[in-house]
Amino acid sequence: MLYEEIRKELLQTVLHLYAKEMIPLNSGNVSTRAGSEHFIITPRGIPYEQMAAGDLVVINNNGEVIEGSHKPSSETPMHLAIYRNMAKAAAVVHTHSPYALAFAVAGRTIPIICTEGLVVRGPVPVAEYACPGTEAQGRVAVCAMQGPPLVTGTLLQNHGVLTYGATLSEAYATACRIEIAARVYLLALQIGTPQVLTSQQLDEIKTVYLSIK
Repeated sequence: MLYEEIRKELLQTVLHLYAKEMIPLNSGNVSTRAGSEHFIITPRGIPYEQMAAGDLVVINNNGEVIEGSHKPSSETPMHLAIYRNMAKAAAVVHTHSPYALAFAVAGRTIPIICTEGLVVRGPVPVAEYACPGTEAQGRVAVCAMQGPPLVTGTLLQNHGVLTYGATLSEAYATACRIEIAARVYLLALQIGTPQVLTSQQLDEIKTVYLSIK
């Protein structure tokens, strides 16, 4: 089996997302680079609680299956679009996490209201609607994340959340933090008027964080 250790890491990421109810039922999909020419992506139609490392599909730059007995995710074109256009993308996570999905359905950007938003590098934008499973979905996601500002995650109108990272853990963490930020923002809206962090406040936070590291 090709890329056994990478497959195991990808499966663990998928199971963590499933446990957090960020990819309910068999929604969402996750992928990662494997070498310079291959990617590993979740298969189509396999329940997460039954998924094994061997069920993951190895594909090439054109989406053709290199190894695997299942069809790759229907969202493969979107994943490949991210890898082709976002220079630092080595992993992609697509979730249907409920709080962020609610903002995607409403077509509302999630501003930076707490430190969780910093990981995205800007307000979480909303990519315009495109049919799931199409190349167009990838194009609008890339357009939204290229900004300005350049961000590492976006809401997909009426669909979900998409993030990428230089590592699988980074893409996973960004997806989790977007969901936290969405939940906090929704709760704040119910209480009153959320106070969005200013550019000066964000610069100060970044300076402090860098000095700690």
